[in-house]
Amino acid sequence: MRSRRAPRGPWGLRPHLLALAAGVAAAACGAVLLTSPATITVQESAAGYEIGGTRLAPAGPGAYRGQGGAALVVTHAGGVTRAGSSAVMNGAHVTGECTLPDGASTETCRFTMADRALTATDTWTGAGWRRRYDDGRAAEIQVSGGRPVPVPFPVGR
Repeated sequence: MRSRRAPRGPWGLRPHLLALAAGVAAAACGAVLLTSPATITVQESAAGYEIGGTRLAPAGPGAYRGQGGAALVVTHAGGVTRAGSSAVMNGAHVTGECTLPDGASTETCRFTMADRALTATDTWTGAGWRRRYDDGRAAEIQVSGGRPVPVPFPVGR
């Protein structure tokens, strides 16, 4: 008895091998997209603090308030800039705190997101921050104005 071969598709490959190759390619594309860092833009000016298109209006020296109760406080003392935030992101309450020593090229941040603690280190690139979270995820933060601005919000999460 003679065995029957499956019909061949384009390039002489069998259909199930074509489907397998397409699936592997799709998985690889998904992995690249998943691991690509999120990018967000931040700007601090006399008009307020803007992050990702959301504006927090000035509410006093070093204080900003946004819609929905988002708040940011920035202080500078003893050669260190500290910033703290509170907001609701993706339906969960989040808080953040970043510390940036004068002249440093890195800031360290701590976040609490729905009772989950997370830390990040931001490295200044000359045009913004390259953030790396302790779980390996990353975010690119573009800063308008060319000077380091603290970003105590868990962007890219």
